[in-house]
Amino acid sequence: PPPLTASVRPGWAPGRFGSWVAAVASSPGRPTIVLPQHLTEFLSSRPTSSLPVTPSVVERLQRLGLSTLGDILRIPEAALVRHFGQKGRTIRGWASGERIDPVRSVHRPRPIQVHLDLPSPVGLTPPLHGALEHLVERLLSRPGRRDRGVKSLRLRARLEEGGSWDLQVTLREPSARKEDMVFPLRCKLDLSPPPRAVEALQLEAFEFGPSTSQPDLFSRNEEGARSRGGGRAHGGLDAGEVPPSLRSAVRELKLRLGHSPLYRVVELDPWSRIPERRYALLGFDP
Repeated sequence: PPPLTASVRPGWAPGRFGSWVAAVASSPGRPTIVLPQHLTEFLSSRPTSSLPVTPSVVERLQRLGLSTLGDILRIPEAALVRHFGQKGRTIRGWASGERIDPVRSVHRPRPIQVHLDLPSPVGLTPPLHGALEHLVERLLSRPGRRDRGVKSLRLRARLEEGGSWDLQVTLREPSARKEDMVFPLRCKLDLSPPPRAVEALQLEAFEFGPSTSQPDLFSRNEEGARSRGGGRAHGGLDAGEVPPSLRSAVRELKLRLGHSPLYRVVELDPWSRIPERRYALLGFDP
């Protein structure tokens, strides 16, 4: 539309920096297109304030008498490195058009949805709790999650005799633990249950983030272990006891892969002359 075209200043050139400088040099509604063979010539007339650096670096360049990108090319690279360090080499690469940073779009993960058709309409809350746990397990096992933590969830239900019902939960912190997702969903489900029996459920994760709970898998200082016995060595777990954090990690791996890919080494006959008889490799599934 003409009003939108009149308010946009488009520019195209090789790389992210060149495209940005071309867009700044263009007029509203009149794009600036710079071909690769003309990039150095185009950049040489642009001011040093076009560089994506801090104002203090621009001020230092201008104090050295470098007011345009073409002036920077007349300075040896060694002198720029002496004044600005590794940043000087990067500045020269931008000014000469030799540094071509690729344009990468911002990745917006798509929502993940899992469905569950109930064999018969369910009107009681406890059976819905079990179905909810099953949905969360299926959601965590989806490869589209890509090890990200889930921040926001939406639960929808198809009701008997038509109609729908939904609720939304936002976690305090992104998490990839089943318990962190099931508990708030259960609470909201108990406070606002569906008005009629449920025929099908759908769980959707639509907001993600890095998981903030990343404990040491083999930590000997688990809180539960300290409360059970503070007099043990390191104040931690008994020998052979599996830390809760490691149990949680194995559960998540089983959800994703269908089996536990971890193994443990068991001592059989350490004094045997045959190496294969000294130890055995057994599956680890706590």
